[in-house]
Amino acid sequence: MNRDKWTKKEKTVARRAFENSYRKECGEIINKMREIANNASETDDIWRLYDFLDEKREEINIKYDYRYSVLILVFARLLKEGWITVNDLEGLKEDKIDRIRHLGRALD
Repeated sequence: MNRDKWTKKEKTVARRAFENSYRKECGEIINKMREIANNASETDDIWRLYDFLDEKREEINIKYDYRYSVLILVFARLLKEGWITVNDLEGLKEDKIDRIRHLGRALD
């Protein structure tokens, strides 16, 4: 999978897209966490919040992998889930963007 060479410009674009996506998704998690906490009225709600955060932590740790060998797949998933757009990837070589689009459509 590590057939891709990343130019300095591409690394900058990729890092910015990656970090912006990470911040957006974490922002959504924070909003949901606040909603759960604000609606908490029973002891079990504490554990529901804990379970939610634990699940999201695991999901984020798996999803956000900034190794160049897997970054095309990471971006494909983020594109499919709506955390990035093709515009966020502007500056990457067209073949990388095409592969990201293709893989994003293929993911289930």
